[in-house]
Amino acid sequence: MKNKSVARVEQQRRRRERRRYPFSERTKLIELVEKRHYGDVMNLVNRLRPYLQEGEGDAFTLTRLYFDLDRLVGQRQFVYSGLAEFLRKVRADDGLRCSQAVFFRYLSSAEHSNLGISEKSLKESVYQMIKQLF
Repeated sequence: MKNKSVARVEQQRRRRERRRYPFSERTKLIELVEKRHYGDVMNLVNRLRPYLQEGEGDAFTLTRLYFDLDRLVGQRQFVYSGLAEFLRKVRADDGLRCSQAVFFRYLSSAEHSNLGISEKSLKESVYQMIKQLF
């Protein structure tokens, strides 16, 4: 039988991990936003469709944004501008079901994207694009 303090420490660690990474490899992009913003997710996916790998599903079944890196060369600013526009619309009326940090963590994780960029760099690039566009 485990010591109570050891069990409590393990439970606190699991809770902290769930707060930091509240998604799994099966979490869909559309699950991170409120229902009223499903159209914005579909617009984002359609806008990024030329750069996504073949065989990626529609916005309702999309669990990851895997880009064709050959087509993405020199087009990262386009991806960042699409994310900036999406985030500006969703953020305007609290449409995210999670925090923005968790949203960027989702997009920078290897299970959900192959951009190969850190969470901090992705966040800075998108915020810089928001300042430029809006």
